[in-house]
Amino acid sequence: MTAKDIISRDTLKRLITDLARHILGLDGEVIKLLETQNQHVEDHRADLVARMRSRDGEEFLLHVEIANDNTPNMPLRMLRYYTDIRLAGQGGPIRQFLIYIGSERLTMPTGLEEPGLLDYHYSLVDMYRINCAGLLVQDNPDALVLAVLCDFGDRDPVKWLPTSCAGYRSCWARTSGDSVST
Repeated sequence: MTAKDIISRDTLKRLITDLARHILGLDGEVIKLLETQNQHVEDHRADLVARMRSRDGEEFLLHVEIANDNTPNMPLRMLRYYTDIRLAGQGGPIRQFLIYIGSERLTMPTGLEEPGLLDYHYSLVDMYRINCAGLLVQDNPDALVLAVLCDFGDRDPVKWLPTSCAGYRSCWARTSGDSVST
């Protein structure tokens, strides 16, 4: 922070009520000045960020987070991931998805709204509401792994597992070139 920033900040602290009233058009008085200098020592990473290209040629950034709990501050975390991606210099549209794999009923919101200030939203996928049937019939080991996170409907996962594992083993051998023993 430069000396000019420090002087300006100190001056603004003294003038905050007049600044709010005369410059910002807000009628109010200072109750308490809040300290805004925060030291952050943390390592947080997005679960997945990839540059993608759609079938029609549009490039975009895909950001995916996985959550197994109804985290009350998830919209703030998703917004923070968004700003982190932008501050890292990544351009282009960002498509953000939160994939919920928890066993409790999903209650998290899909964004933040502060009228006149912020309207931020991301897509939320509740894996429990996804029918696994479409994934179970895929000849792809990744699809079978994803199916485990979905709703089995009237299928008993214990009865399904041995047949799908056999399919998984043969599929894995075809896609990886490795043989998998049973």
